[in-house]
Amino acid sequence: MPAKKPKQTAFTVAVSAADDGANAPGLRVYVAMASDPLAAVAAVQAVMPQAAVELSGTLSDRLAARLKLRPGEVRPI
Repeated sequence: MPAKKPKQTAFTVAVSAADDGANAPGLRVYVAMASDPLAAVAAVQAVMPQAAVELSGTLSDRLAARLKLRPGEVRPI
């Protein structure tokens, strides 16, 4: 019997841009479709290597389906 694919969850990750002193630090939220929270944070860090990232929550399966998120995808929301 083939192994099941791990369930994918849409995790939201807060990303803080570096403070350059001239402007207020920016905060953006990304969604990452991953099998666990650590993989989601790592995926967002790969996209934004210079920013501070923090797991902030999840999206419902229904909303993730409406956004047509694919496994491994990272998207700003």
